[in-house]
Amino acid sequence: MKNDKIDKLKENYNNIEIPKELDDVINDAFNESENKKLENNKKDWRRNMKNMKKWYASAAAVGLIIVSVNASSTFAKSLENIPVIGNIIRVVNFNNYRIDKDGMDVSISLPEVSSDSKDLEYKLNKEFEKEGKEAYKKYEAEVEKLEKEGKTTHKSAEMWTESIAENAKTVSVAIYNTETEASAATSRKIYNIDKKDKTILTLEGMFGNNDYVDVLSKNILSQMKERTKKDSNDVYFVDNTFKIKKDQPFYINDKGELVICFDEYEVAPGSAGLVEFVIPSNIVSKLMK
Repeated sequence: MKNDKIDKLKENYNNIEIPKELDDVINDAFNESENKKLENNKKDWRRNMKNMKKWYASAAAVGLIIVSVNASSTFAKSLENIPVIGNIIRVVNFNNYRIDKDGMDVSISLPEVSSDSKDLEYKLNKEFEKEGKEAYKKYEAEVEKLEKEGKTTHKSAEMWTESIAENAKTVSVAIYNTETEASAATSRKIYNIDKKDKTILTLEGMFGNNDYVDVLSKNILSQMKERTKKDSNDVYFVDNTFKIKKDQPFYINDKGELVICFDEYEVAPGSAGLVEFVIPSNIVSKLMK
């Protein structure tokens, strides 16, 4: 009996005729609600897109993506294979700058390091950051010029770091930069670190007020002539007035010998590659007295 009453009430409820005016009010209210949701969604979408554009614009302006070791367990795992350089500095991050536009393909990857010596850590990181940003700005300016002129290019550039030498007293790290257009050219900037003092060595600091520029230049010129004498294809773009720069790149090899370095095309044809000269120990010893 009770169930019959309930069924009857359901039937009466379902048969209630909703007045058209009320139906219109309900539909209008529903449509207004949906329109508000849609408009709010549109506003949220526009806001999100605007923020994304701001983000990408700022990222493009700086051209910098910092890949943290902690960002990826796989990436962090791969860094475990990177040795501590000279037992004094460790790679903790890589700062990557990228350009791929108008035929310009640039990839710059320079490390961020940590060290027990905070002064050394600061100096190296500032140097790496400066070199990376300066290179990026240079290539970015080239792209802007191409766009203004309505031109494209076929040029690539890659910048990276390597530990190039180590001995009991020093470790040497180099920033390499290879540009390829019609041909390839490689340059490098070298940082020599004293393991004991945890300082960055310079030729001027090592030799003090001694006239090391003239002494080293004379020896290198002599070596150039000797090489050409042994091989006529081993030629150099220098004459008897040749002088190295006061801050000429160098490193200390695994035997503790001073090696003076030149970039491709700096003193010889590109086919010679990066040119190096080992300075005899007796000359170095005299300069350090």
